[in-house]
Amino acid sequence: MLKRKILYIVIIIFAVGIALSIITNFQPVSEIGNSPDIAKIPIMNTSQTKVMNTTQTMGIIIVPYFGAENPQWGTIYQLADHYPGTIKYAIINPCSGPCDIPLSDDWQLIISKLKNKNIKTLGYIFNNSESIANIDYYMKWPAIPTDGIFFDNEGSTNNLINFKQYADYIHHLEGIVYINPGYNYPQVIDYVKSGMADVANIHEFGIDKPDYITGNYDVPPSKISVIVGNVYNISDMQTELTEISSKGVGIAYIYAKSYDILPPYLNEEIQKINRPKLLVPS
Repeated sequence: MLKRKILYIVIIIFAVGIALSIITNFQPVSEIGNSPDIAKIPIMNTSQTKVMNTTQTMGIIIVPYFGAENPQWGTIYQLADHYPGTIKYAIINPCSGPCDIPLSDDWQLIISKLKNKNIKTLGYIFNNSESIANIDYYMKWPAIPTDGIFFDNEGSTNNLINFKQYADYIHHLEGIVYINPGYNYPQVIDYVKSGMADVANIHEFGIDKPDYITGNYDVPPSKISVIVGNVYNISDMQTELTEISSKGVGIAYIYAKSYDILPPYLNEEIQKINRPKLLVPS
């Protein structure tokens, strides 16, 4: 009888020990396997966060007002291959606007090659020739259409109400609306903020116009561009790009004499933006 009691006591003690062990090591089911490994979580310091949120790279718009057969296109292709992603836009301007005949195969080949290098193509239309038909000339009728339209002189007067039909039509075609008022008129920013223009060029003068950019546009830098001419040497070109980037302008083109000749320093211009990346505050 005594042995049986001792056996019962041993069994009870053993059972209590097991129960205490289970309670001590218990974790709620919802936490098992779901706790993050803190050592594996990347930590980003505040200075890194600030750089990522306040800067972005500049890009270039090329204004090549020469024919489809011109060998200078080869230079653009080579630079696009060497500095991928730096040339953002190129204007297609066959006849100072649309021609009287459909866009030729030669021009469509140019458009195709630019697209293959991730360069957005923009058909040229002066603001007194704005029409659905002229938009279709570039964006609907060709087998290889442009990515959007470059509206020269649009925004030089407050034409928002009339322009809306063309902007809406291009956006319906999933295209880009790029306006060039050529100056930072008060109404220009309204084109961008309203969504009618995707990019606005706020300057198209020479290097001797110091008031062409003011900064504080309250829009992303990629929506503002500047074109500066009469820049004849690399040093002045680099100075201009540094000033432009400091004012929150994300797209630029610096050229020397005219649009029908690429600037002799185009390689250095793209290199300035690309190596290292020229950053603009956003």
